[in-house]
Amino acid sequence: MNNQTRKAILAIGVFCLFFGNIVTAQEPLSLSQAIEMGLKNNFSIQIEQNKQLQAANNNTWGQAGMFPNIALGLGGGLSKTSLDNPASFLSSGNIKSNNYNPTINLNWVLFNGLNVQITKQKLELLQDQSEGNAAVIIENTVQAIILAYYNVLLERERTEVFANTLSLSRDRYDYVKLKGELGSAVTFDILRDKNAYLTDSSNYITQILNHRNAVRNLNLLLAQPIDMNYLFSDSLEVQKTAFNLDEMASAMKSSNSNLRNQYVNQEILRKDIRIASSALYPNLNLGVSGSKNWQTQDLSDAQFSNGTFGESGIKSTTGNLSANLTLSFTLFNGGKIRNQIKNAQIQERIGQLQIKDLELTLDNSLISTYDQYNLRQNLNAIASENLETANLNLEMGEERYRNGSINSFNYRDLQITYLQTALSYYQSIYNLIESKTELLRLSGGILSEPPN
Repeated sequence: MNNQTRKAILAIGVFCLFFGNIVTAQEPLSLSQAIEMGLKNNFSIQIEQNKQLQAANNNTWGQAGMFPNIALGLGGGLSKTSLDNPASFLSSGNIKSNNYNPTINLNWVLFNGLNVQITKQKLELLQDQSEGNAAVIIENTVQAIILAYYNVLLERERTEVFANTLSLSRDRYDYVKLKGELGSAVTFDILRDKNAYLTDSSNYITQILNHRNAVRNLNLLLAQPIDMNYLFSDSLEVQKTAFNLDEMASAMKSSNSNLRNQYVNQEILRKDIRIASSALYPNLNLGVSGSKNWQTQDLSDAQFSNGTFGESGIKSTTGNLSANLTLSFTLFNGGKIRNQIKNAQIQERIGQLQIKDLELTLDNSLISTYDQYNLRQNLNAIASENLETANLNLEMGEERYRNGSINSFNYRDLQITYLQTALSYYQSIYNLIESKTELLRLSGGILSEPPN
């Protein structure tokens, strides 16, 4: 297989890998559009929104037990009784009857130690907690979308770097082949440059796949078809910000969604103590019940002791209405109530410890991320200057390689240095974006101030 054939196969392979699934025009997609799309379509957010609706539905006085329970019932039946008792006034025959009996029952807890009011307050807190959980999911999703979007841009830049490196290797390979045809290059030189060209070709194809996988990961967060493609309109850059650590710590204490959610959970645990304590008070219940019975009898087939037969269609009606108040007080149940109160108090103390642990963890994360952000700003500045130097060295090295001042080994070293430096530079930008995004999430500002 000649070199031209290998080039054609490589070109076809790259085309199929990169463009094989692009059959429609690509739409532009900015970071803000991606966030908007994710907030609308992301499945985790939709699930949490439905949980919010569920918590809102539960937050009613009826769910807390404020209102009475009213039950309506209706019964009825048919019966036939056979008689054969000469000593009775109905001595023989059959008695047929039918009846229907509607009933209504009302049960109302008038007092149970303020359990109803406390339960309603707990339901309101549970709704607040559900909204807090949704806020956490939204912030985490927005952070993931931001990083996924910039990861696509990172892989795009990396792809361009590998493409530039491949182009240089191809030019050098073509140049040394031409020298070989003219007799000024030996087979060893040609094979060495060919190996470098094939290595860079492999790296380039692999990087194209990395870029496509990054797009797929973004589509997963946006709940879009996995192989959907876009024209990413933003660029891989970040505006450096001089954060104030004290201001961010203060904002974190008041705005961090995880911490705010833990505060709400602590209030719920306090309500649980009061709910458990309500069992120490007496219960006052009101019960009202009513019923009515309509019955029809047929005695036309029943014989009395005097030899006569009864009548048909004999109707009777009975009604009942009753009301009662019940006052109950648990004097002793093996210490279960006291045990439930103690367990609720223990859970409340656990919640306090969890808050302190979370506050300390967040403080540590904030300071660590703040230091990391400042460090990455410096590293990015160094990487930028290093890239300028490597790019200049490569340009000068190419010219010196052409005029024979340096050999192929030296030129390849410059090429590899440029490749590594360029990759490090773009990675430093992404790392800086990652740290800035985490700082905004910790301080509760990621929704109002996405990184750019």
